[in-house]
Amino acid sequence: MIEAICLHRIHDNDSDVPSVFHDINMTIQISDLLGMLSDLDATNRISNTTTLVTFDDGWRDLLLIPEDFFDKHCTLMPVIFLTDAQLTGDLTPMPLHRLYSWMQQNDVSLTDLPELQINRNNLKDLRVKDQHQLVSIVTGETQHSIDYLTPSEVSQLKANGWAVGSHGPEHCDLRLLNDDELTNLLSTTYSIVQSNNIKPWIAWPEGRWNNRIANIARELGFERQFGLVEENRRGTDDTVVLRKLW
Repeated sequence: MIEAICLHRIHDNDSDVPSVFHDINMTIQISDLLGMLSDLDATNRISNTTTLVTFDDGWRDLLLIPEDFFDKHCTLMPVIFLTDAQLTGDLTPMPLHRLYSWMQQNDVSLTDLPELQINRNNLKDLRVKDQHQLVSIVTGETQHSIDYLTPSEVSQLKANGWAVGSHGPEHCDLRLLNDDELTNLLSTTYSIVQSNNIKPWIAWPEGRWNNRIANIARELGFERQFGLVEENRRGTDDTVVLRKLW
């Protein structure tokens, strides 16, 4: 049984997404995805189980999935997890996505980043404003166009039966915040969840969480929480759903 899977980018042709997404295994070819999902649906029907098919970061290329696909594969429930900024209509590119776009335009690979004084894993630990500052040192202040879902597209997906949840107040390692900082941020996040009439669910950025922050989120009203099977930096709370990366 697979309770939940996690996806990011989807492409038709390899060139549709920056090459770094292929390098870090965060994109999947659309026909391959549909085949895998169809097989999963068939297995679920036999075992009488369901699977959450979740999409992080609000990438617009999930619209490659046929509109009626999940109606025909009813054991699969599609879910989008969006940050506070995305839920409030701010489509400013996330720092790493800015970096990846710049890398593609300038033929820079992951192996080149140490020479530029960029450590991708360390960058993800920082608060978003600090991530932006470091990325700007390398890329300049240019804001690259990123294909995120627009608010109207999210609304249409909701109307089509997709669930929407929170991907946190910002895309950083929230375990590094103290109780007061995190409580303040997550209180705002929960208010945004309520005002947007979406699921009181939270998928922790990068799948990083521990029991302390899971308890804070639960006390504030989040009913379901999600991590990642592949992320070792996680707690032991067995109520947090661990999604399998696809």
